[in-house]
Amino acid sequence: MSDDSKKKTVEEIDFEKLANDKSASRFNKFVTLILLAICIVLAAFIIFRMVNAKDSAGLAVPVAENTETTVNVSASPATIKDFSKITRLNAEVTSDGQSVSVYPDITTSGTITEILISRGQNVDKGDIIAYIDPSRPGASYKASPVVAKTSGIVTEIPVTVGQLVSASQPIAVIAVPSELKIEGSIPEKFLGTVAVGMNATMETVAYPGRYYTGTLTYIAPTVNAQTRSSDIEIQPTGDLTGLREGMYVRLNLETEHIEDALTVPEAAIKTYLSNDVVYIADNGTARRQIVTVGSSNGEDTVITSGLNEGDMVITAGNVTDGTSISVVESQEN
Repeated sequence: MSDDSKKKTVEEIDFEKLANDKSASRFNKFVTLILLAICIVLAAFIIFRMVNAKDSAGLAVPVAENTETTVNVSASPATIKDFSKITRLNAEVTSDGQSVSVYPDITTSGTITEILISRGQNVDKGDIIAYIDPSRPGASYKASPVVAKTSGIVTEIPVTVGQLVSASQPIAVIAVPSELKIEGSIPEKFLGTVAVGMNATMETVAYPGRYYTGTLTYIAPTVNAQTRSSDIEIQPTGDLTGLREGMYVRLNLETEHIEDALTVPEAAIKTYLSNDVVYIADNGTARRQIVTVGSSNGEDTVITSGLNEGDMVITAGNVTDGTSISVVESQEN
């Protein structure tokens, strides 16, 4: 190929490239303009939203930065009163009474002609309770009386008038009266809290709401290996009307008694950094107070230091030291 031909070919190629470069440049400018327009629209939209938000904020009611929430609470005063700690047990009414059978004083046999007693009747020793005619056909004898050998309550009459009985046939059974007592058992874990002489109250199923009183008179020296408990006995005192042998009773044993103790409801006791504390309602503010606690019976807790009589302690409400409070319920302890 000649030099002129080569030059012509090169010139043609350069021209095409130049044309392509110009087309690409125009395209890039077009894309740039579109992106710039989009950016302008987005910027305008953002500015518009910011302006509206500022206007809306200007219409809002200013809110104080340090607004404090007031918590509704219940409170109760620290009170001086007698404190009792009660252990509740199940027990039964028993007695040492015995039953005595009454036999006729005859040598052979005879017929019951009369019965002078009824079940549940009290009789005294020497009372005539029945008559027996020991006569045989063709003979006549004076009726023989049957006499009570002991005083007590007639619990059984196993014969009827007209029945033929022998000297070994009991005419009646008499229960010899004796003092009632309450028998129960106390779990091993409570043995360290009881002692002979403690007071007790009892309630029966038959007479709910009627309480009997008694005194702890016996604590077994051993512990039952199966039940892990020790037997105890209570001697009833006062009016025992309605109390009968065999009755089931709910026994309340007073294991601790403190006179003139400063107490608060158990719900008022909290823990803060391993310390027992209460929160006192003090002129609309909760104030934390470290206290020293004594015994508790599930309802009241004894306070030995840290409080004064009449201090209003918070019993319900989620508070901490300095919380703004409103006492909506005040209870007497």
